[in-house]
Amino acid sequence: MKAGFWQLIGREHTGRIRHHRHTSYASLAFMLMVTGLLLASVSLSASAATPAVNPQSGSVGLTGTVRGPAPTQAATIASPRNGQHTSSIPVTVIGTCPANTFVIITKNNTFAGATDCQSDSNYTLQVDLFDGQNSLVARISDALGQYGPDSNSVSVIYDAPNNGGMSGVVGRQLFLQSSVTVAAVSPNQPISRTATIVGGVSPYAFAWDWGDGNNSLSTQATEGQVTASHTYDRPGNYRVIAKVTDSTGNSAFLQLITVVNGPIDTLGSSKSGSGNDIAGALIAAWPLLGLAAIMVAFFWLGERREDMRLKHQGLTTSLPSA
Repeated sequence: MKAGFWQLIGREHTGRIRHHRHTSYASLAFMLMVTGLLLASVSLSASAATPAVNPQSGSVGLTGTVRGPAPTQAATIASPRNGQHTSSIPVTVIGTCPANTFVIITKNNTFAGATDCQSDSNYTLQVDLFDGQNSLVARISDALGQYGPDSNSVSVIYDAPNNGGMSGVVGRQLFLQSSVTVAAVSPNQPISRTATIVGGVSPYAFAWDWGDGNNSLSTQATEGQVTASHTYDRPGNYRVIAKVTDSTGNSAFLQLITVVNGPIDTLGSSKSGSGNDIAGALIAAWPLLGLAAIMVAFFWLGERREDMRLKHQGLTTSLPSA
């Protein structure tokens, strides 16, 4: 009976060993090489997309903001009307503004208050007035501090109340000034805001409304600068109101804007994982690829050694014919 491939049972043992080489090491080596090339390509792409964190000594970390064009559209003042008289302050200024800008109101070229433009491209702001005529102008600014064109000028006359022919304001008129209208800070970092008391009768009571539900109070013996510090824990635009009251009961206030920056998003990142996570996983894959290559090499060397041993013992590597 002729011996078939599967007919091994019942055969007489010849003492010869059948060759067991069924693995194509050339194919395995090619697959490992292709896998290594793909892994190297993806690793380079992930490294390029992952920003450097905490640059160490000897390296340079750079951050910057690319300036866009300054605003080109002016704000408007719809209320109060030009030539309007009023005997009470503050007065409410209403108008339109370009989206994503801040609106700064000046009176006789002096800062009177600031607010942010609402999503419907409108703004509302209360401002104090000087005795007599006030020339109100609305100016817009973007987040980079670039100013756009001024609005039309609106003249408003404040007629201070009289008592028996005498002005109701004792001494010089009380008002507040500030050189910084819009200030920026990061969350959980303190920021100082400063306002200057001008006029009135000392001493003064001073109050800060930080716009996040917190307030702070202080007293001031003389007119001049008043500085206070506050820390915000959430990003956003906050309307900060500084208010002063002198010993005669007269008050003045000023509205400022504090911008609390939000977290910086990494370009190309997603909620499913960051570039750092991907790069870390790829780095962990390299030792596994190396281990696979070593195992294949050891198997090939082991088989070569077995072939040489069999040849040295004079054993054949194939089954005899029937």
